[in-house]
Order: sequence, then structure tokens, then C-alpha cells
Amino acid sequence: MRGAHSRFAALAAALVVACVLHAAENDVLYWMVNSSATVQNGGETLSLSDYLGTYGADSSFAARIRVTGGSISGDTFLGIYYYDEEQGALTLDPGNWGIGFDTEADVSSVYWGAGVPDGNQSPSGEFSQGEPEYSFIVEIGNVAFDSEDNPVSWTTVATSAATAYSSLGDFIHPTFSIDPSSLAAWTPTDFVAAPEPSSGLLTLMGMALMALRRRRCMNG
Repeated sequence: MRGAHSRFAALAAALVVACVLHAAENDVLYWMVNSSATVQNGGETLSLSDYLGTYGADSSFAARIRVTGGSISGDTFLGIYYYDEEQGALTLDPGNWGIGFDTEADVSSVYWGAGVPDGNQSPSGEFSQGEPEYSFIVEIGNVAFDSEDNPVSWTTVATSAATAYSSLGDFIHPTFSIDPSSLAAWTPTDFVAAPEPSSGLLTLMGMALMALRRRRCMNG
């Protein structure tokens, strides 16, 4: 009888855990990057807007969330929900190209930034359990586009510190709302400038491109 009771208790516990994990799969992280952010660039602290302003006028910036920890070995990013006006439906973007900055607005405006003022909504539940624990890093990148306005390359220009999933409880919610009224957004304020490629690395990249071009000419 005691054995049957133990098996029943174990089964009940397993069902509770399964229900909790299933609910966590629907969790959404609310996040944004706004004008309060600063960037450590060498020994200098710049506002994010001033730092981005050091790049060319035609530069286009975006923010994305990189996931680390668990068994992740490659590039993994949180997706981003957005409203597709053409389809008239909510769509989940993979997130690797991030969410673009509203750089046209006055920097003093609360609407300057990425995801301001409502915050971006990124499904995060699948990363609620992991060993080691999953962490999130906000990356700011300079995105290049082709002639048809399709993104073709991402160059990371600044990164936030890694923040563990368990530290983001105030910004992760089990129910999804496209128009949150009172939910706070995770807003990292401290970024570090990404190092520029070294001259040696640039030389190797140039040599690789030349070799590829030569190979194509020979094959042609």
C-alpha cells in the first residue's frame, strides 16, 4: 500500500512539473533599448545615441537578444513578435536581424530606441530550464541591406552583460498581450563597445576573398 502511495505521489509530482514546464513554454520576455543606455568605449562613457552617431549617416542599427548557457553551442537568438500589416496577423520573426532602432526621432523623445514605448515581446519559455542556466545578452548591431532592402549582414557594435533567466522574473510573463498596459520591460542601460576586427583578421579576410575570386575566375 505504501509503495502504491509513493508511486501515486511521484506521478502527481511529475504531472505538476510537466504542467509548470508546459506553462513556461508560453512565457514572453518584454524588453527594449532606449535613450538611457550608455556605452563604455575604451576609457570613455558615451550615450548610446552619441556612440551610434560615430558611424556613417547611412548606418542602420538594430537590437537582438543572444541566448547562452544550457547546451547551446551556436548562434541562438530570441524571436520577436510583430504585427504583419500585409497578412493582418501576428507573426514571429526568428530574431537574428533584431528590431530596428527608431533613429529618425529626436533622441530626447521617449520614442527613440528599439521597441520603445511598448517593448518587444520575445518568447522565452523554452529557456526557463537549463544546466548551466540560460542567460540573455542584448546585442546592438549595424545591419547592411541589399538593393532590395533585404538584410545581408550584421556587425555587432555593442553588447550588454549576460543576464540569467532567473534574474528576469519581473519581465517574463506567462500570458501574452500585444498591448501590455502595465508590464515593465527589461531595459539594459550598460553596454560595452564591441572590438573592431584586428588588422590581421582583416588581412586574412581580404586574402580569403581574393582566393575565392581567383578560384571563380579559374572555374569560369
